[in-house]
Amino acid sequence: MFNNISALNFNTNSTTHGLTQRATVSESSSIFGNDLVKDDKVKLTKEEKKAKKAAEKAEKQRIKNVPDGIIQGGKQGSSAGDCWLLAQMNSMAKTDWGREALKNAITQEKDGSFTVHFKGINKDINISAKEFAKGQKNSNYSSGDADPLLLELAVEKHFKEENINSGSISGNKLAGTSSLQNLLTGKTGRSTDDEKYYEGILKLMGKNPKDNAGIAATYIYYDNTQGADGTNHAVSVQQVILDKKGEIKEVVLLDSYRPDTTYKKNYGQFVDELKAFGFTTPPKSSSETAKKSE
Repeated sequence: MFNNISALNFNTNSTTHGLTQRATVSESSSIFGNDLVKDDKVKLTKEEKKAKKAAEKAEKQRIKNVPDGIIQGGKQGSSAGDCWLLAQMNSMAKTDWGREALKNAITQEKDGSFTVHFKGINKDINISAKEFAKGQKNSNYSSGDADPLLLELAVEKHFKEENINSGSISGNKLAGTSSLQNLLTGKTGRSTDDEKYYEGILKLMGKNPKDNAGIAATYIYYDNTQGADGTNHAVSVQQVILDKKGEIKEVVLLDSYRPDTTYKKNYGQFVDELKAFGFTTPPKSSSETAKKSE
């Protein structure tokens, strides 16, 4: 079915992103869950409020400084141009196999450094504590979550070592050997701009809203709000909403410039603005791979 789908390549610029004017933003949809959401129905004492605030601050600092394999933010930097990487990461985090891959991607060593495991290419990348601290201070990289930042630093180091994309993480393919999903799992994924292909994928995701049918999908659209000429920008497909007839009504997206909220595009707008659609299906388990090789 997907033999003619190519790995389309789109570059992004380095300016700060703003959501398209026609998009409907759902401010109540948070990827952080309810742990940090205030409950107005519960009245707290002054001491309790102070303790709660301190706990929330400590938790944010932990997420910022300690990788735990859970994506809880990662706001895109000002000029890295790696929306493709963060979009793939956020889409993987919506699937069981993606969460498992992200959970096992980073190990903190005794010396304070970090090892990022690119299982898909059988390669480990070491990020020193100094490199991590320097990255945290660099506004080009993501902020707020240690995991995305370490992935950025590791992918960039890998690209430089292998002379991929001129050693830069600015702009890349939604699918292929240099994609994040391939580095972490060995699944290159596919990309297309043909509706007859991606419509079926979206419907399948909509029929299986719990885990999007195990599909990690990304979306590139042309953002004309950026600069004089605009730019292509990649975001994560978080959910597909179908109408009563099973047709696509809306697509829920997550922009790495606003990682704490999702927003919706009606399907007509989604199609009109689409430049490329990327998707990755679940990798085969080790037992399936072994069985196939027998």
